[in-house]
Amino acid sequence: MKKLTLLAVGLFISTTMFAQTPVCVTDAWQCLQQGQAPKAKKFIESCMASYPDNAEVWLMKANVYLQLYNLDQKKMSTDPNYNPRFPDALTVANEAFIKALQLDPKVQPKKGTLGALDGQKLCAQPFYDMGVDALKKGDDTKALENFAIAAKNFELGKSATNAALSYYQSALIYLKNNKNDEAIPMLTKAIHCKKDYTDLYVELYWLYQGMNDTANCAKVIEDAMANIPAEAMDEIAEIRMNYYSTADQGEKLLALCDTVLAHNAGDVKWITVCSNYLSNYKSFQKAETILADALKSNPDKFELNEQMGYRFYQEMQSVEDRIAQLQKEKKWQEAIDLKNSPELKNLTEKAFEWCDKAYKIFSDNIDNNKRLRQLYVKLGKAAEIPQDLNDKINARQHN
Repeated sequence: MKKLTLLAVGLFISTTMFAQTPVCVTDAWQCLQQGQAPKAKKFIESCMASYPDNAEVWLMKANVYLQLYNLDQKKMSTDPNYNPRFPDALTVANEAFIKALQLDPKVQPKKGTLGALDGQKLCAQPFYDMGVDALKKGDDTKALENFAIAAKNFELGKSATNAALSYYQSALIYLKNNKNDEAIPMLTKAIHCKKDYTDLYVELYWLYQGMNDTANCAKVIEDAMANIPAEAMDEIAEIRMNYYSTADQGEKLLALCDTVLAHNAGDVKWITVCSNYLSNYKSFQKAETILADALKSNPDKFELNEQMGYRFYQEMQSVEDRIAQLQKEKKWQEAIDLKNSPELKNLTEKAFEWCDKAYKIFSDNIDNNKRLRQLYVKLGKAAEIPQDLNDKINARQHN
């Protein structure tokens, strides 16, 4: 019986000793209370070899290195030439907070220090700022590393907007480096964090559109419509127009154009955007009506004149497509009749008239310039092409 009692006492003592805070942690903590972070660093590093799996040790290490980071930041704010003594302090602190949580999610901080979760949240903004700084210096790899840590920490802190912004920054870096496949998951994660952020849907949509991924284009539009508030719908209007026109959803396109133009009466930007998609969808008369009305009060606005030229150019192209189809079907006489028809001649002349007017207002738009030169040729006026027009097109093509 006595042996059993002694064994029980021994186990109790052993357990109690195991649960006690290591002395070196207390020493480091006391140094922190006195503002002696470098001295605290020596104590906590001596702890690591003896207590590699102790959550309290890791938590104290995180607090020590966070104070070292703050110490460097304070000196840098008063002395721009100061070189940090502890350049990796924030990274070490963040990793130590994570390790403490992994070892014991319920680990408690000592008085006056940060808990593991609060500490990790606090690290988020500095990592984001370091990402921005690395980006300014052209170090994309370092920027991506910092934004990734910031995003994870912001998510832990339930700061959805900042997490989304961190993922978005990463996506922009990948896009800049033509790594679209890596940009897509970043944008998807950003949307998961911030479902009402319009720019995310716009970027993701154009990525999928460039890949001819109609299924995912449709999903982006569906998700955006479900999550974007009504007052921000105009911000995703253009990707909706693009989708409706390419997916042959004419009724939705026409209705959306009417809604957007009603919301933005007289806005040249939206008039040109709507007329452009209507022309692409071959709703030529509606595009012309919108533009003609706007031109009454803005007769010399380049964008409106250029779009009117585009409207007639697109209809001319649609007639030429019909001619090509008739030739393919070996309906030679019908093709000849249509090619020589007053309809095609009138459309070509109208397109030329408006493109030429737009060129005289602003001569550096490459798309309008190319259309105008092509129309000179179609109308048998190749010899009349202004040298300036040729020069501008050739200069852009060689750059």
